[in-house]
Amino acid sequence: MSLLKTVLTGAVISSMFVSLGANAVDYPTHPITMVVPYGAGGTTDISARKLSSLAEAELGQPIVIENRPGGSGTNAMRAVTKAKKDGYTLIATTSSPLFVTPAVRPVGYDSVKDFTPILNYSGPYHGVLVQADSPYQSFDELMAAAKSGTSISYGTAGAMGGPHLSFELIARETRAKLKHVPFNGAGSATAALLGGHVDVALVPAYRDLVLDSKLRLLGVLDDSRDPDFASVPTLKEAGYDVEFPSVVGVMAPAGTDPKIVAKLEATFTKVANSDEFKEFMTKLNQPVRVMTGKKLGETIKMNLENFREVAKELSQK
Repeated sequence: MSLLKTVLTGAVISSMFVSLGANAVDYPTHPITMVVPYGAGGTTDISARKLSSLAEAELGQPIVIENRPGGSGTNAMRAVTKAKKDGYTLIATTSSPLFVTPAVRPVGYDSVKDFTPILNYSGPYHGVLVQADSPYQSFDELMAAAKSGTSISYGTAGAMGGPHLSFELIARETRAKLKHVPFNGAGSATAALLGGHVDVALVPAYRDLVLDSKLRLLGVLDDSRDPDFASVPTLKEAGYDVEFPSVVGVMAPAGTDPKIVAKLEATFTKVANSDEFKEFMTKLNQPVRVMTGKKLGETIKMNLENFREVAKELSQK
């Protein structure tokens, strides 16, 4: 290679590194797309729009919401894996397409390898609920009855969902007699509990029913207590090695520049912790649960492994 070619090649390579660095520093220079894997008007869509609108002021560029419903959120996840790794395509996603559905069936992507977590900003608490006049005053009392041979029926929003798999983990560990009754949505499971058709329901959106003394909260499936009912322990605190941390987080395709990811994490963390966002989420009846990208990634990996194991066992029954 001639001296001129060597110099020119070096100059090109050097300019490429300078350009890449500049792109990360200048980011964003044009609008960002935030994919939502559900239809417009749902809580994930509404919260993602608010989070994005607040982040726009910090980033100096619009964030355009693109709704891609279908496949329990998996269609959008697959689409984002094919997007450019430049920080201009993000996804606001939830537990189901991250570690529930992938544990049950092939989805065409790897939640751990194909995405870079940016942060978690919400996630509804899932409670273990009985009727207000139920004889069970605590989760231990409920489980004592189930372990002694009493058949306990429990309703969830559907088969192979997070709450169902979580309770099956408990049944496996304790040998308790628990009968799953799947419903078409959490609302139907809650109605069945209120009507006395099941003994227990594992559902979100229980706050008003508990405060109105229509239901009793025995425990929380998540990895932390529900602040509205701080005296009620998580199931893990009660001595049962299970948790279903419901997540709503922002992710990017794997391979996105770490500097861009860091900027997005700092921006979304700031707006998620703002009074305006917290007040908005309170009106939406959704909690603000901020988790770093690193912690979100660990949560996804842990739950994916746990749920794959129990889903495999259920399929063999």
